Amino acid sequence: MAITAFFVRLRHAWEAELWRAGVLSLALVWIQTPRLIAEAQTTRELQFTNSAPYSSLAEMKRRFGFSEPGRDYRIADERFTMTVPSTYTTNAGWGLLVWVSPGSSAWLPEDWKPELAKSRLLLVSANNSGNDRDVRERLRLALDATFNAFRRYPVDRKRIYVGGMSGGARVASELGVACADLFTGTLCVCGVNFYTAIPTAKGMYYPADYQPEPRTLVLAKNHGRFVLLTGEFDSNRENTKDVLTKGFQAGGFKNVLYLEVAGMKHAMPGAGVLHTALEYLDGKAAGVTNAPSGP
Repeated sequence: MAITAFFVRLRHAWEAELWRAGVLSLALVWIQTPRLIAEAQTTRELQFTNSAPYSSLAEMKRRFGFSEPGRDYRIADERFTMTVPSTYTTNAGWGLLVWVSPGSSAWLPEDWKPELAKSRLLLVSANNSGNDRDVRERLRLALDATFNAFRRYPVDRKRIYVGGMSGGARVASELGVACADLFTGTLCVCGVNFYTAIPTAKGMYYPADYQPEPRTLVLAKNHGRFVLLTGEFDSNRENTKDVLTKGFQAGGFKNVLYLEVAGMKHAMPGAGVLHTALEYLDGKAAGVTNAPSGP
């Protein structure tokens, strides 16, 4: 168990370095006064005073099967980033994307923001929730972000998605299954975990990372929608394919889409690929599962 934990930490540290190498610049807009009607994207840093009832330490043990749910934190000491398009209204079926970053900031490609607006999605992310933070705290922070976004903005509860990149995608994949009563769709970019050990072609195993509550697992299998997105040259490509075939497909998940971007490494895809993923999460894309391409 200690050896497994060491390699999990090593993997997260390595993915964090890949992330830092790919992010050359970051510009967040800091807005002090909340406004719904502003420029094309209103992005601001927020503080919350209340944690989600479903992010308590007891709930973490119940939902994820953790023997030790981790340490507690003061929600008032945390910071969150939220983006609200100027076109947002309370009666147009807007949804929410909860993003888990592999780094300390909530960075996304600029061309994603117009696509999220066209797809009628608000965006919220916890700051300081990167790969160097305990995964149990990252899970809880994402749940706290979800809960407090709900309190501020009416959204369609059938369009509550969680996503992430690299190590953040691994966290998102756990949330999408263990909290399938909250999240209706999950977007995993260049990273994914599973609740059973996944064998590899080399005779090794990707370890089981959590154990979801049985009734919620049934909900995830029958009604959750999952997009596993990777690149042709992504360092996590084989891991993603193994989890797809030996995890999600073998486990009887009904709605899983595999997307492999030609020529892409361990990186974020463009807005066109995001559009395809969101169409699937919304239930608009044809087909249930795409088989992996390549060898």
